[in-house]
Amino acid sequence: MLVFLQLLFINMCMLRNPSSDNDDINYDLELGDSSNHRVAKVLRFIIFLGRFILAVAAILIIVAAIWMVFSDNLQDQLHMSIGGENRPNRYILPAMCLGMAIIALAWFWVLHMLNKVVETLIAGDPFVPTNINRLRRMWIVIALTEVFRMAIVSFPVFSVSGNDEAFPIRIGTWFLVFVIATLAEAFRYGAALRRDQELTI
Repeated sequence: MLVFLQLLFINMCMLRNPSSDNDDINYDLELGDSSNHRVAKVLRFIIFLGRFILAVAAILIIVAAIWMVFSDNLQDQLHMSIGGENRPNRYILPAMCLGMAIIALAWFWVLHMLNKVVETLIAGDPFVPTNINRLRRMWIVIALTEVFRMAIVSFPVFSVSGNDEAFPIRIGTWFLVFVIATLAEAFRYGAALRRDQELTI
């Protein structure tokens, strides 16, 4: 009889709580409206500032490159600041400046794509196929830009200062490439889950 009462008590407890005590916790998974995305709006403002700075920097660098083509004094001053022993070809520094302008414009484009992703986040629908393509293009452009930067930075090192430092690698930039590539795959998975859910409904 005692054994029967024990089994009855255990069954009543299992019916009362079949899984765990955490099932009664109410997790608030509801998304707020677009006015509540404060972090996304702050990111959009920061991206705007970054694009403005990059645009101004690209324009100034292009102007400096054109100026250096027609001004030997400016090139002499820059060459002395670098500390090279032999004066390089007069077109090396302008070409380097144009390369840096291209890099600035590439990062401007990356921020432009990132701004479009943030806009979809503010609209409440970030898992769209367009964002997957944007993120993929972003990490590809960043990787190509970094390779291009390594090339143009290494070339004047040999030509101007004569040091042996070649292809300076920035680990942070390649880590950023890895993070964005991972986010692209995460967005792809999220978009696939949403599509499957819509088909199920």
